[in-house]
Amino acid sequence: MDGKDHLAAPLLGKKAPPPLTPLYAVSLLRTTAVAIAMIPAFNLRVSALGQAAGYDAAEVANALGLISALRSFSEFTAAPMLASWSDRHGRKWALLLSSVAFVLEAALIAVSPGLLMMGIVHTLGGFLASNGAIETSCVADATPAGPKRAVAVGRFLTVVGAALVLGPFLGGILLENFGGRSPFAFAAVLGFIALLAMTGFVPEYLPPSRRSQSSSTTKAPVLAAFQLLVQNPALRWYTAASGLFSLGMAVYGTVNVLWLKEAFGWNGQDVGHFLSAVGAAVIISQVVFLPVLLRIAKGREPWVVQGAIVLHAIKFVGYAWAPRGPWAYVVLAISSPTFCAAPILSSLCTRHVPSTQQGLWSGSASALSTAANVVGALIGSRLLAIALEGHLPLGSPLYAGTVFHLLAALCVGCGCRVAGEKKVDEVTEGFPDPICGA
Repeated sequence: MDGKDHLAAPLLGKKAPPPLTPLYAVSLLRTTAVAIAMIPAFNLRVSALGQAAGYDAAEVANALGLISALRSFSEFTAAPMLASWSDRHGRKWALLLSSVAFVLEAALIAVSPGLLMMGIVHTLGGFLASNGAIETSCVADATPAGPKRAVAVGRFLTVVGAALVLGPFLGGILLENFGGRSPFAFAAVLGFIALLAMTGFVPEYLPPSRRSQSSSTTKAPVLAAFQLLVQNPALRWYTAASGLFSLGMAVYGTVNVLWLKEAFGWNGQDVGHFLSAVGAAVIISQVVFLPVLLRIAKGREPWVVQGAIVLHAIKFVGYAWAPRGPWAYVVLAISSPTFCAAPILSSLCTRHVPSTQQGLWSGSASALSTAANVVGALIGSRLLAIALEGHLPLGSPLYAGTVFHLLAALCVGCGCRVAGEKKVDEVTEGFPDPICGA
């Protein structure tokens, strides 16, 4: 006898889910390629082409907002269908399709002669953009709901953070030494390498036995997602929090490159260095702070999310009040734990979604984020344009982001309360809620 209780083992055994390491590795390549093309190269390319066409700074800000809003609208239109399609046909095919679209987009932007073609290509690329929705579905497929899933999502965000360190740094070097087209050409090559690696090494995380057999989510993913919200009040509040959080991020994120240039007089390489530091802060938050916060919270994840979102709101104010560029680095260092909000909030949402609809939900959440990006791009670019004309403080986009973040924190509290009340109703009065700790 080997000392094992064979009667306690399942008769047929349970196959372990595929490892997430190949997904993380390929995502690092792919996300680095995206970061090289988009941070800060895209905004600076729009600025350069706009100035070549005779636009002033305010008109460039408006043009950037319009292009960003159109891109976000295309993602909003297509993201739920792409993710729900992956529920029926598998995650890998959806990832491959999205990767091919990015390679073509980067290559075409590299040869775009003006803003019109660049805007059209960028908008069309959004119809097949994953933006992490499919990757998040893979994580949900391979991990159980709860802290383990939050940690796994955090590790994916660590990969994103590493890409945000490498991408802006390399993009800034390419801009300064090889011109405005070079980051997009380099990104296309790196994206193609990631595509080949994905084809050969990334497994399928959603086996046929777990795929959705219903055609309803494919025909009407919006209606299916709406039904999930109707059935779960807590999910409604957490979804509202996600939307407001994304809106606050978009208001600042759309114009952050132009704002940093105007506020501190930085050039493209300076902005690239700062955005690389942001990526480093993301890594630190996921590797160091997230596991510690989850242990301290002991199941009270909404409290952690609320604190992180409020601190993120304060960070925007800190940026706006920074007298010089080096102070922005100080504010970033102090506020590094704020990046823990996204993975925990994502985990709170997914635990209220059936396993057969995780792809649908990830796509719907991505669509909500892109819808917020549409509105945020228009708000942020317009506020910056008015500020550049001298009618508002230069930090106006950041102040608007602060307001939306505070509203998001309020929604998290409401969702926690609803989840706690539901738990009391379904189980027994007096038992603590595993999420809120009530």
